Amino acid sequence: MQAFIEPLFVNIAIVFSFTHLVNMFFPLHPGAIPDIKNKVVFGAISGIGALVCMVYPIETLKDVYFDLRNVPIMIVTLYAGWLPGAICSLVVILARVGMGGEYVWLGIILTLLAYIVSLAYQNFFDEDKKRWISAIYIAVIYTLFYMLFIHTYLNFLSLEFYLIYFSCFLIAFFSCIFLIERLVKINMQLKETVYLDKLAVAGQMAAAIAHEVRNPLTTIRGMIQFLGSTTTDKKLKEHSPLLINELDRTNKIITDYLSMVKPDVPKLERIHLKQVIKDVVSLTAPYGAIHNVEVTLSDIGSYEVCVDEQRLKQGLINIIKNGVEAIEDTGTIHLYRYKVTKRNIIIAIEDNGKGMTKEELEQIGLPFYTTKAKGTGLGMMVTYKLIGGMGGKLSYESDVGTGTKVLLSLPLCTKSGKGPEEVIN
Repeated sequence: MQAFIEPLFVNIAIVFSFTHLVNMFFPLHPGAIPDIKNKVVFGAISGIGALVCMVYPIETLKDVYFDLRNVPIMIVTLYAGWLPGAICSLVVILARVGMGGEYVWLGIILTLLAYIVSLAYQNFFDEDKKRWISAIYIAVIYTLFYMLFIHTYLNFLSLEFYLIYFSCFLIAFFSCIFLIERLVKINMQLKETVYLDKLAVAGQMAAAIAHEVRNPLTTIRGMIQFLGSTTTDKKLKEHSPLLINELDRTNKIITDYLSMVKPDVPKLERIHLKQVIKDVVSLTAPYGAIHNVEVTLSDIGSYEVCVDEQRLKQGLINIIKNGVEAIEDTGTIHLYRYKVTKRNIIIAIEDNGKGMTKEELEQIGLPFYTTKAKGTGLGMMVTYKLIGGMGGKLSYESDVGTGTKVLLSLPLCTKSGKGPEEVIN
């Protein structure tokens, strides 16, 4: 028994170590889609992890090698996609061929089986609510096929081996999924903590200067407006609208500050999402038309959400306005239902503007960050606060030159109007 347990426990430690290693250099985040470069890196790291597992196999089973090399294949395929899984599988197959022996073909088949089963269930695994159910299906199906193959061709294996090996395999597989899910949550909490710290700093500044600055600005604006309308000085008449414009922009910065840190409680109520989005599209369509941008809407469906209607409208208007301003010539902004889960509905606001780089995406919502020449860098911070205060979430997907997709998640109402309920697409 000890000859079986020791190498398998070493394998489990290796799998966990490489999972932490990946998270150290490429922090894991929910819904994050790695680019091609990162997928190749994930495939290479998981392949190395599988190779290290192969260095510590069970050594008392004649010309066969049993270890947990297939766990990295399954995990990287489920979380990162077909390419990293294929890279990891190829590395394992080449290494197994290099090791030689009578049962090379069986090792190759079991490696391919791990990849194919994981790939077949990847789409189901991507859905948060079905993740653990999918993981159980994958583990059961792969384990049954694995047992069938080795029982058919390796009749010298004992019952003790089956119990120990497959227990360790399942422990490694499910523990690795649990570990990744925990790391994702921890990374999100760290990100939110940094964001809240920056929000607190901005709030302290707002409380200190907002009222002191706003009063003299109002006086100055009034005087310029009065002088501009009564003076005979041509230069003053010419430049007074510009001065008033800049004062109004300064006043908007202060307003954004105040709305960002104002400790008001959202008034949550049951509303029909379809009607609210229709109203927002009607309000923003003229602004889009001025900039040669068409704002369109697909059928959202009949869903009720528990939100503050005015906050939701303001947040949506901010998002659409940003999308309009990201389109340089002509284009479209399209709103549609992206996904409905048991607790939330996700609305997509998609534009075909200039898009954003990965670095720009990471800065969205931070104070003072803007890609606009005359932006305050506070608009999206306010929007994040509005949506987050109602229990909603915002996430972004973007490619340079292609456009940006904003995913707005909102809580569905129960029959009592106080929480989520199960809905049917």
